[in-house]
Amino acid sequence: MDARQASLVARARGGDAGAFDELVRPLWPRAYSLALHFVQDPGTAEDVAQEALTRAWLRMGQLRDDAAFTGWLFRIVANLARNVRGRTRETPVERVPEEQAEGPEPEAGIVAREQRARLMVALFALRPAERVAVELVLRDELSYREAAGILGIPTGSVKTLVHRARAKLQQVLAEDRPMVEGGALHVLGDVR
Repeated sequence: MDARQASLVARARGGDAGAFDELVRPLWPRAYSLALHFVQDPGTAEDVAQEALTRAWLRMGQLRDDAAFTGWLFRIVANLARNVRGRTRETPVERVPEEQAEGPEPEAGIVAREQRARLMVALFALRPAERVAVELVLRDELSYREAAGILGIPTGSVKTLVHRARAKLQQVLAEDRPMVEGGALHVLGDVR
């Protein structure tokens, strides 16, 4: 945690709503994404993430270690999302967002969309626990320990889930090696 973030956490603990807002604003996309992994519905995920931020604000006094704020917030998101998921009976079909091709080469945009869609299909073909673990560690760049804290499972279990997910994604996306290596989610490294 850098000095600025530490200052924001301290001010938020003291009741400064502006500091709390400044602290959580950059974390919102990751909180939303984590909620979406569990509930599989964009609207519900937004509600869960917003509720988690509200709960975090109301419970700032319960934060034991200022440096652990991000993991603490994500645990609130994950726990709330699990509770919501447990109350829902069906999971809506995930839609892959389409982006407009830009620039003079529309074929490149089409290829990129197709590759992104294949990656999304491959990710959603994983077991939910594998998908969440691989995205927390590889996409969100959390440590295995941080991901384990968020998911409420041992660190070794997170390592196993990521290993299995990477192996499955390697197999499914072998023909897309250039796209995946150049993309935001690096799954085709050595599987150890």
